[in-house]
Amino acid sequence: GRSAGDSERPGLGCDDPEAEWRVDFRHYHKCILVTVLERLRFPPGAVVLDWGSGCGHKLSWAANLYGLDGLGVDIVGDSVRWATEHSLGSYC
Repeated sequence: GRSAGDSERPGLGCDDPEAEWRVDFRHYHKCILVTVLERLRFPPGAVVLDWGSGCGHKLSWAANLYGLDGLGVDIVGDSVRWATEHSLGSYC
């Protein structure tokens, strides 16, 4: 299943781009995010919800590229903890 690492090394999936999906999809995820945000045209400072936010990379990109603030929600506790410490936005 999907996780932020394994039981011996929790949170590893957030540090290693290939750990979660076994392939580094960052380029594709960022391209999709930029395409969606360009079309939605949120004003800077708008708050967005990222349901299934994982490690928070997409909210960090949204903050850095478009000045957005975000709330990330994920079921994987290790991902939420990592995102809270390393990514922009708020996570639960």
